[in-house]
Formats: sequence, C-alpha cells, structure tokens
Amino acid sequence: MYRGKAYCEANIYLYAPENACSETLTRRKSVIKNYCSNTVRVTEIRIKESGFDEQKKEHFISLSVMSEVLVKYDPVITHLNDYRVNACREFRKQFPAAGAIMAHYIDTYSPFRLDGFKSRA
Repeated sequence: MYRGKAYCEANIYLYAPENACSETLTRRKSVIKNYCSNTVRVTEIRIKESGFDEQKKEHFISLSVMSEVLVKYDPVITHLNDYRVNACREFRKQFPAAGAIMAHYIDTYSPFRLDGFKSRA
C-alpha cells in the first residue's frame, strides 16, 4: 500500500572518458530519462551544465532529474514530511550516485494506492 506520491528533484553527474564519443553520455542520459520502476518514475530531465573536466580528463553532463516517487504506508509515521524523507531515500536506493535529492511536495492517497507504476498498464 502506498500512502502518497512525492515529487522529487535530484542532481546527477554523468562522466565519460576523454576518448569516448559524446554518444556515450547521450545514451546514459536517455536511460535515465526513460527510467521507470515500481516506485520511481522519471518525468523530466534538464541539462544544467556540460563540459570537460580538465583535472579528471573527462567529459561531463550535470542533470536535474524530476521524478515521481511512490511512498509506502508506515503506521508509525504521523507527519507528512517524514514521507517526503522516505521518498528521497527510495530515490537514493535506485540512483545511489545522485547528488542532492529534494522532495518538493507530496500528494496523499485516500484510500491508499495498491499498485505501483509498473503494475499499471
């Protein structure tokens, strides 16, 4: 049972070696753009910055990733902000290399939602 759906934003940096073509970063970006699991669905990505890191000798792209995250019901939680924190944790489980993650707001379900994103056709 899911208590609500949080709208999260995260920063993700993608790196590719100097000798790799730009298609490598484009491919990795499209994988993130099309990502959908049972609890996390990426809705939008924006390129914040791109360039070449002279120290690491790698090309990089900085992305702002917007997503919807389903948060499971927990009978112990009494405050909605705790569900927002759990949404950030759920996003971190699926994107461990993400930088800062913030849940902007949460929509609650009453009655609770029973199915995830993938179980809906």
